[in-house]
Amino acid sequence: MRLLQVCNVGQICGGTAACAWTITKAFPDWEHVVIFLSPPARDTVQAFSHCQIATSRHVNDEVLAAHNPDLVILHNTASKNVGVISSIPTILFRHSQGAHAKADLSVSCSKWLANHFDDSKIVLHQPVPKPIRCRSGNNTTAGIEGAVTEQRQLSTNLIVGRICTPTSRKWPVESLEVYHAVATRFPNVQWEFVGCPSDLQPRWQEACEGRATFLPAEWQARRHLWRWHALLYHHPSLTESFGRTVAEAMRAGCVPIVDARGGFIEQIKNGHIGFLCQTPTDFERAINDLTQAAQWWKMSKAAMASADEHFSLQSFRKRFLTVIQQRARDLSNALC
Repeated sequence: MRLLQVCNVGQICGGTAACAWTITKAFPDWEHVVIFLSPPARDTVQAFSHCQIATSRHVNDEVLAAHNPDLVILHNTASKNVGVISSIPTILFRHSQGAHAKADLSVSCSKWLANHFDDSKIVLHQPVPKPIRCRSGNNTTAGIEGAVTEQRQLSTNLIVGRICTPTSRKWPVESLEVYHAVATRFPNVQWEFVGCPSDLQPRWQEACEGRATFLPAEWQARRHLWRWHALLYHHPSLTESFGRTVAEAMRAGCVPIVDARGGFIEQIKNGHIGFLCQTPTDFERAINDLTQAAQWWKMSKAAMASADEHFSLQSFRKRFLTVIQQRARDLSNALC
């Protein structure tokens, strides 16, 4: 089986490339081709070294035929970037709202997103790998030993993090009311932010009472989730279709504390494997619960178990093949 995936942006740390990369790992027995609609960054090329990669601003039968795929996945691909594709079965994997290209089969990364479209209500949650554990590092925030989970369990101070694409849109100052409220009430909480733009860091540092550490956005940044007790994500105006970072946090036993909106609601059973919050007080209550070591440990284990069941590579592989076999006869024939 030869799978070709089309990604909008050649950046492994954001966009659709992380999902495409994980799909290649869910099917190690297949051959993989990835076409990027913009030139891939160096770390992206390195991450996809096990695949054949190419760059093209537009895909159609002629472009795809050169790679001889059996099946094509269009990740959130806009209609303007796709011509006629009639010779190869296609799946449109929607990750957000937009004017997407047409395909033989359309799936969405959450029920919330699927409800915004009339043509298909099929939901396929993204696969998410368990974050790596680094065994050494050059600073106080890196260097995760095999005993990191035990160290986190025994710690008396919570480490609360946030990891987002390094753009101002993902780090609005309007979010700071919540972070300031939590930081003021819980002076023992230490904050770590991955991807915060440098020009916004002073505002976030001030909101967190000077207790924030800023870390670069990079492909291996998920390793920090093994040290964090909780992931706190609040955005007053942006609703996420699917919390990929939330799923990654859960797979590392890092308890998510997030807005009660969008795809988050499908991923988190409130009060059991994480917290869904609507007000600053809700976020404060969540942190207060996690200051009790026994409660954090219980939720951490439950979050990890739930994520392993719903977002692992193995579960995605099974769901993906089931969708093909049940919903698209022409696609299932391509797999025979």
